[in-house]
Amino acid sequence: MTGPNRVEALVDAPAAVVRERIGRWSMVEEVDGGHCRVVMLADQLEWLAMTLGFVGAEFWVLGPPEFAAYVRDWGTRFTRAT
Repeated sequence: MTGPNRVEALVDAPAAVVRERIGRWSMVEEVDGGHCRVVMLADQLEWLAMTLGFVGAEFWVLGPPEFAAYVRDWGTRFTRAT
């Protein structure tokens, strides 16, 4: 990807909690009382992955596929480390 990367994720946490933790780096939209949709822009995928991890909740990558693959790779490495 060239330029800023745009990622979307569904987060298993209330929007208010996610806004408190990463709101200044993302757009957070409430889906229901316990889930929200997060959209972030950044030049590096590393920053986006760390920011979602900082939320401290389960999340599902909605797009793009390159980011899903990147998070999968990180997860594999972190799992091997334990």
